Amino acid sequence: MFVERSDMKFKDFHDGTTRVQLGKLPGIMGCTMTFNKGAFTVPHAHDDHLQFIYFLKGKFEITCGAEKRICLPGDCMYADYNELHGSFALEDGSMLLDVHTPMREDIDKDFDYTLAEKEK
Repeated sequence: MFVERSDMKFKDFHDGTTRVQLGKLPGIMGCTMTFNKGAFTVPHAHDDHLQFIYFLKGKFEITCGAEKRICLPGDCMYADYNELHGSFALEDGSMLLDVHTPMREDIDKDFDYTLAEKEK
């Protein structure tokens, strides 16, 4: 399966946070997320999927389980079922690759438009 950039879905959270869905199948979904300094995801856990995060750009303070760490480009983290995790961006433009298995239907239904529509 190939996904052209113009077909990727885009979500603007209107606080400096954006999400781009890179692709999906029923068993997996990949997105990038970009944050401004100070943007965060509240610590939370999932009982229905696993999550992998690869840090692409910037600097994050990440909570995973009982541990809190500073993550830089090239670092990664896994959140197991029911494992508490959350993020806090320490720099503008901080970006991560977020992979869920199986695909998160709640996220899939929440996109605003495709990148092609955004860039018109």
